[in-house]
Amino acid sequence: MSQNLDATAINQIHALISAQGVNEIISKIGADAVALPENFRIHDLEKFNLNRFRFRGALSTASIDDFTRYSKDLADEGTRCFIDADNMRAVSVLNLGTIDEPGHADNTATLKLKKTAPFSALLSVNGERNSQKSLAEWIEDWADYLVGFDANGD
Repeated sequence: MSQNLDATAINQIHALISAQGVNEIISKIGADAVALPENFRIHDLEKFNLNRFRFRGALSTASIDDFTRYSKDLADEGTRCFIDADNMRAVSVLNLGTIDEPGHADNTATLKLKKTAPFSALLSVNGERNSQKSLAEWIEDWADYLVGFDANGD
């Protein structure tokens, strides 16, 4: 009995053989993944294990204490903290790695500070022209939060 192979069958055989070759390479580098014949897409197998293969997380907080504690506890060589002063935001990338040994950069801590009422009030008058009366009233309203310094910082 003879069977004819059409183009679809030949393409499927080719894909299976090619995927097998890709999977051999993946196993040699020790990756926990598999390539399936469908466009040779790599699939991570971590979701099928009881535990993760490596630690990663994404802390997001408005607490400076929590941010610094998390960042210090998990800091490693290559950890970097990026600060955006204009938006009152900081991001620590705890597994960024180094140029010689780059990390995955998927373990982060993000600090986003909230604007307090006094700070928002200060921003509302910053750079604005105010009359002496309106500025005096503003200073009177927010006097509990203001501290004056001379040219020497005293």
